[in-house]
Amino acid sequence: MIRFRALGTPELWSPDGIELQSILARPKLLGLLSFLASARPHGFHRRDTLLGLLWAEVDQQRGRRALRQSLYYLRQSLGDGVVLGRGDEEVALDEERFWCDVGGFERALEEDQPEEALELYRGELLAGLYVSGAPEYERWLAERREDLRRQACTAAWQLAERTGSEGNAAAAGHWAHRAMLLAPLDEGLATQAIALLDRLGDRSGAVRLYEAFARRLDEELDLKPSPETNALVEEIRSRTEVAEERVVSPSGPAVAKERSDAVEPPLAAATAVRDAAPAEPAMDAPRARPGLRGKGFRLGFLAGIGAMIVLGLVWAFQPREEAILDPRRVVVAVFENQTGESDLDPLGRMAADWITQGLAESGLVDVVPSTFGLASRPDFTDRALPTTGATASLAETTEAGTIVAGVYYRRGDSVEFQAQIIDARNGRLLSAVAPVGGALADPGSAVDSLRRTVVRTLAVLVEPSLAASEAATHPPSLEAYREYLEGVRAFERRNAMGEALTYFYRALELDSTFIAPRFYIVFAHGNLGEHALADSNAQLLNTRRPLLTEYQRNTLDWQLARLHGDEMAALEATRARGGIDVGVQALRVNRPQEAVNALAHVGDLTDWYFHWLALTEAYHGLGDYTREFGEVQRGREVYRERLRPLMSEIRALAGLGRIDQVYRALDVSLELPEEEGLTPATVMLEAAAELRAHGFRAVSIEIADRAIEWLLSHPRDEPAAPAGRFDLALANYQAERWEEARGIFEELAAELPNDVNVLGFLGVLAARRGDRDEALRISEGLTGLAAPRDFGRDLYWQACIAAQLGESERAMALLREAYASGRVFSILLHRDMDLEPLHDYAPFQQFVRPKG
Repeated sequence: MIRFRALGTPELWSPDGIELQSILARPKLLGLLSFLASARPHGFHRRDTLLGLLWAEVDQQRGRRALRQSLYYLRQSLGDGVVLGRGDEEVALDEERFWCDVGGFERALEEDQPEEALELYRGELLAGLYVSGAPEYERWLAERREDLRRQACTAAWQLAERTGSEGNAAAAGHWAHRAMLLAPLDEGLATQAIALLDRLGDRSGAVRLYEAFARRLDEELDLKPSPETNALVEEIRSRTEVAEERVVSPSGPAVAKERSDAVEPPLAAATAVRDAAPAEPAMDAPRARPGLRGKGFRLGFLAGIGAMIVLGLVWAFQPREEAILDPRRVVVAVFENQTGESDLDPLGRMAADWITQGLAESGLVDVVPSTFGLASRPDFTDRALPTTGATASLAETTEAGTIVAGVYYRRGDSVEFQAQIIDARNGRLLSAVAPVGGALADPGSAVDSLRRTVVRTLAVLVEPSLAASEAATHPPSLEAYREYLEGVRAFERRNAMGEALTYFYRALELDSTFIAPRFYIVFAHGNLGEHALADSNAQLLNTRRPLLTEYQRNTLDWQLARLHGDEMAALEATRARGGIDVGVQALRVNRPQEAVNALAHVGDLTDWYFHWLALTEAYHGLGDYTREFGEVQRGREVYRERLRPLMSEIRALAGLGRIDQVYRALDVSLELPEEEGLTPATVMLEAAAELRAHGFRAVSIEIADRAIEWLLSHPRDEPAAPAGRFDLALANYQAERWEEARGIFEELAAELPNDVNVLGFLGVLAARRGDRDEALRISEGLTGLAAPRDFGRDLYWQACIAAQLGESERAMALLREAYASGRVFSILLHRDMDLEPLHDYAPFQQFVRPKG
């Protein structure tokens, strides 16, 4: 069956899984197909109707010929019997052979299955599609988009009310926010959502929802909320303030007793954080050596996050307070494609990218990395020239006082760019850049001319006495840039690194002078654990150092330092680059205060949220659990469906001693989808580790027992797989079921005799049961066993074994050697139960105390 996803970015797949790009790339053909698939009423449509929609501006004879050719092409591409005819004048699609998500969405609503419907509603109908010369089709598309959006909004609100009546506050809040995203300026809906959250006890969430609504109303319509809405919120705020004055510890006497009986880790308020960057779990050992998750490994740093940092893919932030816009800070928005040919879409991104690089090289202004301008604001990229509201929105998000935006057209065999420079503080046009054109056969020349023209124009505006830089490098070929963009899309999916590398290497084959793909290649190989390949590609970049911008040179220095385990040198390199990336690296060397300073303006992007997670971890490293919890709550408004932010919330709650809320959060984890190795059991084990670190040993053991139950009731598809059994062994270990854990680890050791983590656990288990000879034998066997670029993992395990044997001085010597070998500071250090014997040891207290 043909599958057509029209809600959101269009996707069209053949029955054998091949994407039918030839249809997606032709706007009128896609417009015809989308009307047949999603117009109401469903079924047959007269050819005259199709002519009026798509070919009204040509004479009837030419229009009918174009329609016949389009229908013939659809029949050839989709296969026999998919496009049906009834007589000579009516056309339809066979619903038995052609599935469209629009129909599935509306059927789910008719069957009272709103949640299933909203799973299909990925975004507005045919997002980004524009069919030139077809005003009637554009009118139909706008009306149909609005109709579907309204239905989705109604469904989301129904779910909010339904789950709220069932007492499920978390789900009700999620659906209320989903409804508001679909109708962001509907004050009636906003008032209902605020009242619902308040009724369910989420007063802070109600106030935040109001503040976001008021900000959008001001930006888009220059209006304020009604007095009635303001009065409701003020009443909620007053009750919140009273409640805060009366708040007491939720733990009560039972928790106080638990804490008095527990081993309190020293300097819980001054601990290191998790492996430096809040990243999705990724194996940091070479792929050729199958291994298992262990200390500093189960939630290890994904090296490739740096690629998104280096090229700006995660540079989005949103200031806490009203932004002060700096006119010398510039963001470049993607140029809008007005050619009517979607295969020319990459030119808009190339233009933004190249202008950004030119401005960076000029040294005239502070430039937001280009990819932020490319992907951050649909309201900005969907228009040729931004509205005042859209300009204000993008400016507030980036703190940029100057915005470059524009469009491009096709003129025969040429392409023409038009750009404008806008003062974001007031929406005033500063300069209309003279049109720049060039041959479509070599669009890079036009892009380069555009870059030079924009830089010169800004030079005059910003500092007339300065001469703008004229870089010698040339934009890549369009074909190479297309491959590069496909690689970026695959890289963003995180589970498609191999596919991304194919595109990036192909881009280099097409244009060997194109530097950006090589940076991504370094990080993609790092993600895959292929450190030697990452290093060799980084060295290739180093040979081209004179061609790199200063920002790129600093980025290269950062990655080379990382690849060789010199984390302080890596921090120096990020400091030289500046920006919020410094915060991520600062965490890796136990400098949480520097991280907080650098990450102070981190925002909560839906997809790229690593800097936000880093900020929460920095607060935890400082022991400021109240600020950490506030930051987590801000982000959880966006990330309600993800497990990792929920784990951050649990970490903060553990630090605050809010045991009841930890249990409620664990219940929420059971309802969330698993993501890239994270399961409810993972969340339980994280909660257990944090609670133990903060003095709640008995509660920690009880939660670890729950993790065991979950793992036993949710076996992996391959129950004999080592990774699944390792999780069970780890859960038994945290539950202090030493013999059960030992039995599983011994089974794993028989299969993986050189796995550092498995042997390390067997070593500390031997030490715990008093078998000193066995513990020392295993510790000796760990020497040199770690793989290249494991950066002291074997030494760390030896330190844990020494700590359990009571050899504090030797344990500290091994710890220092491990971190000198490139081990990353992490939250693990303060919550590692195997290091508990060191907690009262002064050298250990000094070692874990935050630096800088």
